Amino acid sequence: MPTDARPLQDADLLSAILDLLIPPRADGRLPAAGALGLAETVAADLSADTNYRPGVESGLAALQEAANKRDPAGFLALAGEDRRAVFQAQLQQHPTLLRGIMHHLNLAYYAHPTVLSGLAQPARPPFPEGYEIEQTD
Repeated sequence: MPTDARPLQDADLLSAILDLLIPPRADGRLPAAGALGLAETVAADLSADTNYRPGVESGLAALQEAANKRDPAGFLALAGEDRRAVFQAQLQQHPTLLRGIMHHLNLAYYAHPTVLSGLAQPARPPFPEGYEIEQTD
């Protein structure tokens, strides 16, 4: 990735991170988050999030720098355990990196029709059809 590019715009990098955070289930019922193509959704949501965006962007830039020290080809060239180690090494100095990505990832992942199907849930929001609400005074 060019050094002048913004890290949130690198869908391949973000997909690899999403796969680290929510890997596929061993039984095959739930896919990895990156495999669902959620990187663009998460990136768009983070780009609009003025609370998390700065911390996530600085964390991703630090992650890329650390990955380049291990392999000049960057984060995507690293093997699974090396990716995890580089990612985890950034969390102490960039705690917003994980919080920001997970906030938007959970919203996207658990609303995806494939995930809902894997969880044996209908592919629709749970409200208003899913729950009865008592009348109030």
